[in-house]
Amino acid sequence: MNQRASLLRLILLIFIFHAFWVCPPTYGFKNPEIELKTVHILGIDQSAVILEGTLEIKNPNDLRTKFSGYQYQLEVEGQRLSSGESNRPFQIPALSAITLTIPATVLLEDLVALGEKGIFNRDLVYVLKGTAVLDSFLGQIPLPFSYQDTFNLSDLLREKTRRFLQGL
Repeated sequence: MNQRASLLRLILLIFIFHAFWVCPPTYGFKNPEIELKTVHILGIDQSAVILEGTLEIKNPNDLRTKFSGYQYQLEVEGQRLSSGESNRPFQIPALSAITLTIPATVLLEDLVALGEKGIFNRDLVYVLKGTAVLDSFLGQIPLPFSYQDTFNLSDLLREKTRRFLQGL
């Protein structure tokens, strides 16, 4: 039994040597930087406002990073009006950045319901927030992002009416 214990210690020492000197851990790994750059209104149709967010993800590491997707939600005045996700994986090369576009659709009936609460003629606060999911050797790591701005509901509806009349 003594030989067996010695053999196990030798195997353990070889494993530790291999793990720390042959394949040293990456102590300098930094989480990618995620920033929601802008949110644009792409269009307004009979039933919805179509938005698009531009998300920039920077990889500050010497190795490429892999993501398994992202989730998002759009809130206006604290009320969630839209949400979605992408399970489409993507990668970022070492020391570079990529730009993703996040589509969001808000139903006009939801905006009108907000307007009926007496907030029709003032700027409304909206937040587009979410989480990108980083795949790492430690498992999946959620990385949050958020963007806040304002819009005026009556201006949006006026624009919808103008576009409708131009289409006639």
